[in-house]
Amino acid sequence: MIKTIFTVIPFVFAALVFAAFVVPAKVRVRVQAIMAMFLLFCSSKFLCFSAFGGDAFAPELPERMIWFWGWAYSGMCFLAAFSVVLGPVRRFLERRSVAPRTVRWLWLAGLPALSWTLSAVGVWNGVKPPEVHTVEVEFENLPESLDGYRVLQISDIHASASARRWRTKAIVDAANAAGADMICLTGDNADGLSQVRKYDIEPIRNLKARDGVYAVTGNHEYYFDTFGWMAFYDSIGIKFLVNECVFPRPGLAVAGVNDLVCERAWEPLPDPDAALASATNGEFRILLQHRPYMKYEHIVGREMKEHVDFQLSGHSHGGICPVADRLIAMFNGGYVRGLYRNAGNAEVLCVSPGAGQWAGFPVRFFNDPEITLYILRRKAK
Repeated sequence: MIKTIFTVIPFVFAALVFAAFVVPAKVRVRVQAIMAMFLLFCSSKFLCFSAFGGDAFAPELPERMIWFWGWAYSGMCFLAAFSVVLGPVRRFLERRSVAPRTVRWLWLAGLPALSWTLSAVGVWNGVKPPEVHTVEVEFENLPESLDGYRVLQISDIHASASARRWRTKAIVDAANAAGADMICLTGDNADGLSQVRKYDIEPIRNLKARDGVYAVTGNHEYYFDTFGWMAFYDSIGIKFLVNECVFPRPGLAVAGVNDLVCERAWEPLPDPDAALASATNGEFRILLQHRPYMKYEHIVGREMKEHVDFQLSGHSHGGICPVADRLIAMFNGGYVRGLYRNAGNAEVLCVSPGAGQWAGFPVRFFNDPEITLYILRRKAK
């Protein structure tokens, strides 16, 4: 259903561009026809991904072809927005006869140039390898033995035909160079079938940290070949926490829950209370949960009761870009990117902007991909 919606929506944008940009431009019918054909090409992205690449969201097509179509589609979306917003300005200037020829050429050439230039920048921001961003986080109840403890989070890698092995290797190299005590993968590692795409995500087997590498599933782990992917991750030694808790060192408990789409794989529903049940000796509690916010009263029939000191999540991709981030926040409890204190049952919630981007939303603005290194500090009393 959702793929059908995403396939149809681009054609709505194309119609909007034709009505709000092409028609007011008052060009010849032949030029209008050429513009209409180009808009159809841009808007057919998901349809052609599905027809020729096998899947609308994880097409098996050449990497640069996916980038190019993402650029074309995103530019059309920007042009639709600009046409609607700036249409009244154009009409006002035309009525006032303020340099009509200049206004016309700015509309015909300037607006498309701006739209597809922004699209190119946005696609590159989504494709380029992320850098490590270091954040110090203070806690009142952090044990002295954990003061200075280094937790590195990698979320939403989305290795795919449009984000190949070279990118995953760059992520792993940067993560290992950070010298973390523990590495946490908070979901959405890859898109596509495991037999086809495992080569591109495989470098994560080389992630190294003193206290180990732990992971939880995201929603995309359940969209493509779940059992194949879980078998693959097990074969390369990536430990997934499914409503369970581990104790990497004395005084530290790390719990993880699977994503709420887990019913696709007949897994138990995510339950942080069950995951933390064994952490009863006053440990500092870290919870790995792909989504920043989940209504547990709707999932397991009760609210989450257990307290968490530090929650690591992803999923939101940092909101993608301004304006869109407000919409994405509505579906994530208001949490989009960065550090939030006293968020739900967590003293501190950190939402990663993600290390990658998927083919459905290929752009990023003012929101670079990121690997985050958290240095835990004991708050001075």
